[in-house]
Amino acid sequence: MKLIRPTTLTDAMLSSSTAPENDYAAWGSGTAYAVGARVILTATHRRYEALAASTGVNPASDPTKWLDIGPTNRWAMFDQRVGTATTRAGSLQIVLAPGATDGVALIDADAESATVSLTVSGTQLYSKAQSFNAGGNAIDSWFAWFFEPLGKKSSMLFLDIPVYETGVLTVSMTRDNPTDLVSCGTLLVGRQFDIGDTEHGVDLGIIDYSRKETDQFGVTSVVERAFAKRMTARVVMQTSAIDDVHRTLAAIRATPVLWIGSESFESLTVFGFYKEFSIDLAYPTVSYCSLTIEGLT
Repeated sequence: MKLIRPTTLTDAMLSSSTAPENDYAAWGSGTAYAVGARVILTATHRRYEALAASTGVNPASDPTKWLDIGPTNRWAMFDQRVGTATTRAGSLQIVLAPGATDGVALIDADAESATVSLTVSGTQLYSKAQSFNAGGNAIDSWFAWFFEPLGKKSSMLFLDIPVYETGVLTVSMTRDNPTDLVSCGTLLVGRQFDIGDTEHGVDLGIIDYSRKETDQFGVTSVVERAFAKRMTARVVMQTSAIDDVHRTLAAIRATPVLWIGSESFESLTVFGFYKEFSIDLAYPTVSYCSLTIEGLT
């Protein structure tokens, strides 16, 4: 069981992005806005809708006149929230200088392939490409088309990146058809923390927020809503690491992080927070940590 503690990305860390930030016109202090007008504020990288007519009212300073309707397209993948995504036709490339990082995760993504590379002082030290096809290989032949699994992953992990404080990360996602949209709900970069080895018997499932509603005539229908992953696992850990694990887990309470129960199964990767954890100091050398994790997606 590993976790990635996300780095909060700032303007200074985002060197470049091919995703546009032109959702709406930028807010202007001298422009008169009518009710319903929409603008973006580049200082906050958010979109706003006018609730009242105004001139010179900064959208970020007065929620009674402006409604925050979410991040701009360029920054949607960095807000660590469900339901927002950065999109671009054909391909998407982001260049970051996030400091010391050894893990990159793409969550709620829709693409054919992704590549992550690390450059230090102009020299490329790491580069890895992966396919989103469920079979793990690109569909590049008729045999593969007919006989390989055609399901697609929605998340991708890069966990072997060397740590360099001055490293520059380039993340690229592509579609085979240049007119199809590349989409990424969340891009996480950060440092990994290894708790221990996940035991067999992990309890997996989802929490469905759909509701059954009955109208005044007695007609019942199901209203489909979002769902979240759920995972309960027990981890075998070194007894000598108890204090470190307890300290780390306590520090990230109520904080969304990426939990990786196993790199072999996508379903064991959950972006969310733990509802509870307990540590069983069992033996002089080996102990156990039980975790209940509720995902945001």
